[in-house]
Amino acid sequence: MEWMIWLDFSTFVVLLGLFLYLFSSSSVTVLHRIYLFLHIVFMLWPLFQFASQTTTVVSYRLFYLSASYIGLSLLGIGWFAFILFLTGQYYIIRKSRLLLLSIPALVSVIVVIWNPDGGFLDINQSVEPLKQLQHGSLYWVMIIQLVLYLSVSLVILLYKVGRKDDSIRQRKMVRTALNSVFVLSFFSITDFFVNVAYIEYFARYIPLISVGMTVTAIYIVHAISRNKVFDIIQIVQKDVMNTMSMGIIVMDENDTIIEVNKVIKPILRIRIGDSFNPDVLAAQFKSDTARQLHAFFEAQRKRPMERLEIELFLDMNHIRHVIVQSAPILNQKKRIVGRVLTFHDVTELRMLVEETNTQNELLQERNRELLIMQDELYQANRKLEHMAITDGLTGCYNRRYLLQQLEGEIVNNIRYGIPFSIFIFDLDYFKTINDQYGHLIGDEVLCSTVDAVRSALRLTDVLARFGGEEFTVYLPHTNREQADLIAEQVKSAVEQNLVPTGIGDGSIAVTISMGVISIEQFNSADLDNPKAFLRELMAQADAALYEAKYNGRNRIVKRKLA
Repeated sequence: MEWMIWLDFSTFVVLLGLFLYLFSSSSVTVLHRIYLFLHIVFMLWPLFQFASQTTTVVSYRLFYLSASYIGLSLLGIGWFAFILFLTGQYYIIRKSRLLLLSIPALVSVIVVIWNPDGGFLDINQSVEPLKQLQHGSLYWVMIIQLVLYLSVSLVILLYKVGRKDDSIRQRKMVRTALNSVFVLSFFSITDFFVNVAYIEYFARYIPLISVGMTVTAIYIVHAISRNKVFDIIQIVQKDVMNTMSMGIIVMDENDTIIEVNKVIKPILRIRIGDSFNPDVLAAQFKSDTARQLHAFFEAQRKRPMERLEIELFLDMNHIRHVIVQSAPILNQKKRIVGRVLTFHDVTELRMLVEETNTQNELLQERNRELLIMQDELYQANRKLEHMAITDGLTGCYNRRYLLQQLEGEIVNNIRYGIPFSIFIFDLDYFKTINDQYGHLIGDEVLCSTVDAVRSALRLTDVLARFGGEEFTVYLPHTNREQADLIAEQVKSAVEQNLVPTGIGDGSIAVTISMGVISIEQFNSADLDNPKAFLRELMAQADAALYEAKYNGRNRIVKRKLA
């Protein structure tokens, strides 16, 4: 076997080694994934070119060669995506757009796999070995799409090279990519002429594309490592520093300023690369502040391993409180390799603390006076409130409390357009129960019915005894559909409730008749006299109740306020 065929395999090994080196020493990002795809494409060509030359079986050779051309077909789109990301045009790399941009490459892959009647690639064993590999007319589909991708990439790179507003790092990477395009194009064109167009003039196959891919990959990896393209953490740290509200100065072990953020630049006259001089910094402030800074930096010099902090009172057109912190930067061996100075403006915090302290002193004095009164009134108020707003028999709210609540609630509901509903119901044939079983059993029926109704209501609903066996329910934030559903649940709960009579195992089942009114639309004129509006509501709900009783009891009559 000729030694030349091992050159393809050697280039594959080199590319694989570069790949493992690059991804073992970096964190995986979007740019990593794109380069991963491109590098795999680089490796497919030499691997399968090598494999095709290790066998004489035509079907195997054709399979290996087709696999290598599939990799070559994907080279254009991989390189194009890498260029887009490298030049900062990230918005183009979206799934839908990338799929659209990949159509030429996918068409080329389909052509390679399909290979109708050897229209892309064929092996003719009846001719001499160098001419056995024959490319059909469909071979130009792959060539055209590769030229298309490389041409567009070249146009983008030439455009970016001409721009002066990009960063130095960005321009370096654009030049690297441009050089890579030229290197890859040179080897590809040379390979086409040597191994395809004029192969009869050469004594052997020369893997120029494999060599070109390897040289390009080595050049790109070298540029990526040198320019730290994948060092995304450093970029993020820079962005985080510039978004901080505090000023930051970073110095090396020789007190040379190596980084400052945007906040500190308008305040202090310092630049990256300057030697940090505490005297020059202190001279920018008044005498008292200057002395404090001198003492602070002197303490830093004597105790370099400690984290130090000082609060300065600055008069810079207006009074400012600034906390200055100094912290050493240590390496793994706990040796100082630099220092970080931070300047944090805490003026608003100090003013807030002073104001809060003043208010707290006043509040504490008043609280001491009120606590005693509150403690005495609390217990009495609880008893009075309970007696004033509840019904002594059933424990639910009384009529007076409900009407007071409704007056306030109706004003808010009208003003903000909040729907609400009102139920009025009473027990059917309650007088008969009193006459037949006595008033004590009648009271038990009332209390048990109230418990059943409560079980069907929500925590926000207000149940009140309006008088005798008549009750009212106020349902806030409830439209007509919700009110109808709750009304049916209340009616069903009462029907299923059995009250023991105390005579053997006997029990009483009662029913209720109910009038329901729902208010979903409002007129702002009703705010002029909410009591009259409430009387109208109660009258309509009461009329609905009597209609239910007139129609046979144990039913619900629903109305909607016109």
